[in-house]
This record gives sequence, structure tokens and C-alpha cells, in this order.
Amino acid sequence: MLDIFDSTCVLLAKAEQKHYLFTKKLLNEKSLGITPGQMMLLYTLYKGDGIAITELGKKIFLDNSTLTGLIDRLEKLELVYRAATPEDRRCYNIFLTDKARALETNICKTMAHVEETMTGGCSPAEIAAFRKVLERIFATL
Repeated sequence: MLDIFDSTCVLLAKAEQKHYLFTKKLLNEKSLGITPGQMMLLYTLYKGDGIAITELGKKIFLDNSTLTGLIDRLEKLELVYRAATPEDRRCYNIFLTDKARALETNICKTMAHVEETMTGGCSPAEIAAFRKVLERIFATL
């Protein structure tokens, strides 16, 4: 192991960097035309679309300005659309298009493949412990 990996911070950052690049490569190979960040947003909307940008931001832990850029790019790809809410015309709900729904199986399979690859060789107990540590890091920071 490299000397620099004696720091958990560096190891976590570099592991996430590899995770991102691996995911990006798979998305490109499958010609899905989306980024890992866009995949995360679509995955969240697959669990329930038609929600306000602010609520979506809370679900994926992104601020509205970052989220707006992601949504803008997904709109250009015709994967999502905004619809004004009747009670507040300044507020928009985000919906998936039929084109995005057609990608759902492929996107979810890609995510599962990434997870299987990155945890390959790990026991279910190790994966559960890893998830618990990641959740604790997330809650602490």
C-alpha cells in the first residue's frame, strides 16, 4: 500500500475518486449520456418524482444552485422537466420524462454493477460494517 494511504482522509478521497471515474467510464461505455451526479439525481427521482427542487435537494444533499445546474443539463437531455406548482408559481416540481423512465433499468443495473465491483471479495458482514462507518462519517461531518 502507498505511504500516503496511512491517512484515512486521503484513502477515502482517493477511493471516491476511483469510484467516480469507474462509474463515469461505465456510463460512457453504455452510452447513457449522463454523469455520475446526474445518475444520482435520476435515481432519486426514480424513487418518487414530482417533487419541489428544495425537497429534491434535501434528499440528495445538494444546495439549490448546484441542483439547478444538474436539472438544467438533464432538461437539455430531455430526461426531466419542470412544472409550476399551482399554489406557488415561483416553485417548480421536477418530473421524469418517458425517455428517463426508459433508462431506469439500465441505470439501476449500472449502479448495481458499480457496487458489486467495488465490494467484490467482501463478505456481507464487511459490507454492512463499511456502510455503517460511511453513515457515521456522513452524520459526523
